[in-house]
Amino acid sequence: AQLQKVHSQLIAAQIRLRQLEAYEAHAEQVLANQLVASYESDNPDVVTVVLNSTGFADLLERLSFMQRVRKQDINIVNQVRAARRAVAAEATRLGKLQVREQTLVAQVLSERNGLARTQASLWRQRATVAQFRAIKAGQRASAQAEVNRLQGQLSQLQAALAAAAARAAAAARAAQAARVAQTAAQSSSSSSGGGGGGGGGFTPAIATGSAPSSSGGFTFPLPKSAASPPGTWSPDQGVDISAPGDTPEYAVCSGTIVLHGIGGFGPWAPVLHCDGSLDGYSYVYYGHAGPADQLAIGTHVGAGQVMSSIGPGIVGISTGPHLEIGFADASGSPIGAGAGTMMSLLQAAYNG
Repeated sequence: AQLQKVHSQLIAAQIRLRQLEAYEAHAEQVLANQLVASYESDNPDVVTVVLNSTGFADLLERLSFMQRVRKQDINIVNQVRAARRAVAAEATRLGKLQVREQTLVAQVLSERNGLARTQASLWRQRATVAQFRAIKAGQRASAQAEVNRLQGQLSQLQAALAAAAARAAAAARAAQAARVAQTAAQSSSSSSGGGGGGGGGFTPAIATGSAPSSSGGFTFPLPKSAASPPGTWSPDQGVDISAPGDTPEYAVCSGTIVLHGIGGFGPWAPVLHCDGSLDGYSYVYYGHAGPADQLAIGTHVGAGQVMSSIGPGIVGISTGPHLEIGFADASGSPIGAGAGTMMSLLQAAYNG
């Protein structure tokens, strides 16, 4: 808009300059004609005018005429000078307008070139973003394929673990039934032997009849009648509590079973995610668990519900049947710093 305005002013100034030049040329032509006429005609002086006058009135007329001629000559000269000054001023203004127009044209060209560079940069950035998105899409597709593959492997592994747990549970039930049958046979033999010698070895039954003990929203994880007394508990990454193999293990809180198997604790060790927080912790692991009473991953249990059992014998890195219970992170890794908190909760629930 500013360039158009200056351009319009420049055109108007050019027209005005041509008009002034024409006026100057006309004034100069008039002046030239006057000079030629003055040169070609006699230029009478005052004495000649007086002598040639026919009377006083004629003298006055002749003197007045000479004054008018002189004034006209002066006026023509002044007009020529004024016209030349006007032409010079308008030419100067025209030159300034031309410089202004050139400056604005250069500025517009610079802005246009800058805009072109910016547009080119934006196109390059768009191409880079499109390339980056394409790379990320490929990586996302590869990652999704890898996730699908791992999920398939996980499903196969879970199925294999479930099958192994079922076989182990069946074997454990068969072994327990065999022990019960052997005990019954020994008792029958002892009763019919007529008092001759002591009876055979007696295998004590696992205490499962006692109700779960709770305190402050935390349930003791074992039947109190089967668990060793608090004085024998020992802190580890969690808390170790001795009990016979296949002793049922209770959920210390209402929650969901999210994992099976922890390194060093055996393939059946479950991880329970509590619905609420236990003194700032949410995940509880049951180390050295056995296959009996195991529930599937994703099962929601209530506090005090049977969810697994103590492993019969050595399960994982251990010296015998016992439960190591403690807090874990979301991956099932034990949090050793929570052993003291777990010990306090266990003691309160046991004595509750």
